[in-house]
Amino acid sequence: MLAVSYNLQVVYLGVSTLGVATGVLGCFLLFRRRSLLSDTLGHATLPGVALAFLLVAQFGAGGKSFLWLLLGALVSGWLAVRSVQFLRRRTPIREDGALAVVLTVFYGVGVVWLSVIQNLELPGASGLEYYIYGMVASMVLSEALTLLIVSAVALVAVSLLFKELNLCFDEGFVAAQGLPHRWLDELLMLTCLVVTIAGLQTVGLLLIMAMFIIPPATARLWTSSMAGTIGIAAAVGAVGSVAGATASANIPRMPAGAAIILATAILFTLSLFLGRRKGLLQAWLASWRDERGLVERQLLRDVFALQPAKQRAASLAGAPTAGAPSPVSITAATRWRGWSDRRRQAAVGRLERAGQLERGEADAVRLTAQGQRRAVEAERTQALTELYLTEYPSLAPQHLHPYVERIEDVAPAEVAAHLRALFTAGLSAQAASS
Repeated sequence: MLAVSYNLQVVYLGVSTLGVATGVLGCFLLFRRRSLLSDTLGHATLPGVALAFLLVAQFGAGGKSFLWLLLGALVSGWLAVRSVQFLRRRTPIREDGALAVVLTVFYGVGVVWLSVIQNLELPGASGLEYYIYGMVASMVLSEALTLLIVSAVALVAVSLLFKELNLCFDEGFVAAQGLPHRWLDELLMLTCLVVTIAGLQTVGLLLIMAMFIIPPATARLWTSSMAGTIGIAAAVGAVGSVAGATASANIPRMPAGAAIILATAILFTLSLFLGRRKGLLQAWLASWRDERGLVERQLLRDVFALQPAKQRAASLAGAPTAGAPSPVSITAATRWRGWSDRRRQAAVGRLERAGQLERGEADAVRLTAQGQRRAVEAERTQALTELYLTEYPSLAPQHLHPYVERIEDVAPAEVAAHLRALFTAGLSAQAASS
């Protein structure tokens, strides 16, 4: 950072602090399913900017006054927040509908007033598009320090009220605890509004939404904890902002706001494929491992099924069996599954390397002691799963999947214990009848 020009240092200071603040606040919006709020606030500031410009120009104070324009944006944004709350609480319109209505109406009013300003040909009107598309290159130290102060205040407020804001995801629980849910909700909205207004000249009101949404969405691909999500989102916001500002400074006619969003989107795309929690590569690997495990358990069950009935019953009941399991034909054991020879041999090879199968003459295989234990466990899980479907038909279909390895993975502990008792009783009855 010290090796670049003074102007770029100022830009880095401003955009990095803004990226951290929007990333952190965006986590709360994402968890509360209010990501559209950032878009609404960004668009709702446009009529405030336009009206403030008209009023200040009318009174001869210089239309494009940074302070007055931001004040107008603040008033307009706050009216938008109150409008959303009114529609949500006093009408049957849901929150997403209220956000969409306020967004479109306020933005439409802003576009009309901007058209009026252009027709009046007022001095300074040509620079208003910077509040729509952003203008990082013109940032001065005072604006960067403003971003720093606003971001710092927002982060301090979130830190002091982290527990309360975290609880506000469940309105019923917050009400039961006696916490001021509405005040906390309005504080979060006001904080997002102030940060949005502070970032108008950086990324522009059309793109401020992405600064609140992309970093938290990226973080969710890496972790499921709230603290981890906030940390990663802050880092993504800062890195994406600095990278976008650098690209805008070095590429001619590259809009700063678009460059920042594209840089952040690149981080999201990489996380989409490489994310540790829900990345596509991780999901593919997990699916591949599950599929391999399923094939192995099916193969072990098929070999186990060809053992003598008394030996199978004793193994399932947990009783010691005399002698090692007899060799069986792997082709005969898996003929009904329709597997290709390549798939069958690959599964046999994996189980052999794991010490669960031993090859014999021709296509004969035999379960080792370890393979016998895994086959018995797979057979028990299959039987318990079938009991689960029979005894709990209304509950089981919601949780079952073909990769179940333990009944506890899909059933509560008390249900699993009941199923095991039924299974043991069934084995005992079967042994008594034979």
